[in-house]
Amino acid sequence: MNFFPIATIVRREVRETLSDWRIVTPIVLLTFLLPQLLVAAADQVVRFVGGDGLTERLVPFAALLVGFVPASFALITALESFVGERERNTLESLLAMPISDQELYIGKLCSALITPLGSSIMAMLVFLGLLLGFQPELYFAAMTLPRLLLLFMLVGCIGLVLVTGAVVISSHITTVRAANLMSSFILLPMAAVMQLAAILIINDRWPLLWLVTAILGMLAMLLTRIGMRSFSREELLSREHRQGSIAWDQLLPRIRRRSGGGTFFGTTPSFIIARRELTDVLTDWRVLVPMAVLTFALPLALAGGVRFAVGFVPDAAVLASLVPFAALLVGFVPASFALISALESFVGERERNSLESLLAMPMSDRALYLGKLVAALIVPTLASLLGMMVFLALIRIFFADLYAAGMSGMVLIQISLMISTITLLMVAGAVVISSHTSSVRAATLLASGILVPTSVVIQLTALLFIARRYDLLWYVLAALAVIALALVRSGLLSFNREEILSREHEELSLGRIWQTYRTFLSEYQPAGVPPTAYAGLPFAPGRFYRQELGPLLRELRTPLIFVLIGALGGIVLGTGLNTLVPPDITAGLLSGLGNPPAPGPGLALSIFANNIRVSILSNLFATISFGVFAFLVPAVAFAQVGLVAKALAAGGGSWVGMGADSPLQFLLAYVLPHGIVELPTFILSAAIGLRIGAALLAQPASFSAGQNLLWALAQFVKLWVLVLLPLVALAAAIEGFITPLIIRALY
Repeated sequence: MNFFPIATIVRREVRETLSDWRIVTPIVLLTFLLPQLLVAAADQVVRFVGGDGLTERLVPFAALLVGFVPASFALITALESFVGERERNTLESLLAMPISDQELYIGKLCSALITPLGSSIMAMLVFLGLLLGFQPELYFAAMTLPRLLLLFMLVGCIGLVLVTGAVVISSHITTVRAANLMSSFILLPMAAVMQLAAILIINDRWPLLWLVTAILGMLAMLLTRIGMRSFSREELLSREHRQGSIAWDQLLPRIRRRSGGGTFFGTTPSFIIARRELTDVLTDWRVLVPMAVLTFALPLALAGGVRFAVGFVPDAAVLASLVPFAALLVGFVPASFALISALESFVGERERNSLESLLAMPMSDRALYLGKLVAALIVPTLASLLGMMVFLALIRIFFADLYAAGMSGMVLIQISLMISTITLLMVAGAVVISSHTSSVRAATLLASGILVPTSVVIQLTALLFIARRYDLLWYVLAALAVIALALVRSGLLSFNREEILSREHEELSLGRIWQTYRTFLSEYQPAGVPPTAYAGLPFAPGRFYRQELGPLLRELRTPLIFVLIGALGGIVLGTGLNTLVPPDITAGLLSGLGNPPAPGPGLALSIFANNIRVSILSNLFATISFGVFAFLVPAVAFAQVGLVAKALAAGGGSWVGMGADSPLQFLLAYVLPHGIVELPTFILSAAIGLRIGAALLAQPASFSAGQNLLWALAQFVKLWVLVLLPLVALAAAIEGFITPLIIRALY
């Protein structure tokens, strides 16, 4: 075998991948920012959830999750290994290379492996390094050398299975859309493996995890062998113009004739569009077959997995608490699969050359958009709820004790509402993306901004299910509902058929994006002023302080009001959680009062680094969470203050007196010295983060969504460098040098 042409293919593919910002940007976010976010949230989540030894059992799974998410995203590039060449009209030149079929296939496979495996391993290293640096006691309690080795091997094997399976699909399919649809047969089993790994890790069954890793390794080798033996460039070329199923093509006009005069969906323009779309979806076997498998076969498989889990999980209570989460997962999977069809709502019409005729229909923009949204929503919602019901029915029939211990009427309502809300959120976001992109590939890549955060939320809800904190699920559900409705509103307001038609041949220019961003960064103008109306002044810190800071703060008055309301709500929530938080956690918080760390530059630098990390991460993740992460920072901080103060008061402390158990003394010692600078700083940081998150939901009339986001990011950079950074440094210096002395004096 000649390795030189293989290396040539690998070099070519990796260079093309790393030059596409739509691939690189999400991978960088997932590789470097997601681990930092999980480390920052780990201590708070574990403290709130509680549980004996739960921390040590959750950290390895978090490391595994950090490695799995970049690999699952990079599956998109692997799916395009061959079928992407066809759609870019470069397949014939690739197949004409003077190398063997085996060498060509290995070159494509190796190039597809580099990005997901590299990003997964790097993400795990970042997570473990941050955990070791910021929470060493948590790291050493949870990690050992054999566990680290096993986790890296398991992530590597999962990545191998994902990529080898995707390349096999790409070499036997004719369109990117079909490849994306069929990818569920790879991604979903691997997601199930992740859930199995979670159960094994939480129950400390590490030897069985070695067995799972070995099985995955053998499966990856089997898929590689199948791909190499079945790959044939002659067969690939003969499939170049082959059409889909003739039977379906012949049946489609007949179904359309029969449904054309129906009145089930009514005769309003929106429902006419919805009926048209549903007819297309329900006559595509590539949609129906995976959907049927996910709706009926997946619940059967998970029910069989429950029978397997009952045999070796020692704690039946833990298994029962996972039944609602498994039902939620069963409902989430069909919805995530249907995201592919929703992404094609408008951009798919473009690639099928039917966009102009669709946009020429005599109806309003709102009716057209609403019809597409309703059509994209019906099938995944029904499939998700049906799959959940099938799974729960099987559990109730065959595992009545588990069902009775883990389920109730209220929990069933919660899960159903959460599935419906998550489906609405993902579909609404996908339709927004579809109406603002120019190709299916771009829409699929940008869909990671919806699918990945939603998947992380789903995984993190497992903690609440394990701890049986169903009361907190209502808050999660409310947040998801707000985001879903905001996406629906954003889509309705921003949809414009003239803009879509003008985007027909528009190419994305990074140079133009950078120039627009520099314009917004150099000088301040209110949001909505087009870049052409700027005076072209250079960036000047003095001018920013004298002339621009005041108007910018006035522009942020609405998000500032919302953040202040959130901070007050955090105090109310913290004082109200005193009876809900486990007593051992409250006792742990109070036991450290009066024992501050030694003051000095080391403490100040540690606090400064942590606060800077929180400020940057919360605002960067505001772009994919609609400001939720930024909004939560001051809300959680004030909730902690309220929790401790209320606990002291409940223990007999006086709000007006002084003493070791006095809430007033706690506030004077622990909050006021540095909090007088730090808390307003994070309120301002959260306000600009909320403005960043709202940029994609509603924009001024003369701004596009992209310009609105660039404007918000430019204002954040100026505020962060010139205002927030000095204030965070000042607050850290006070907390590192002065606050410990005040604590010692008062306690």
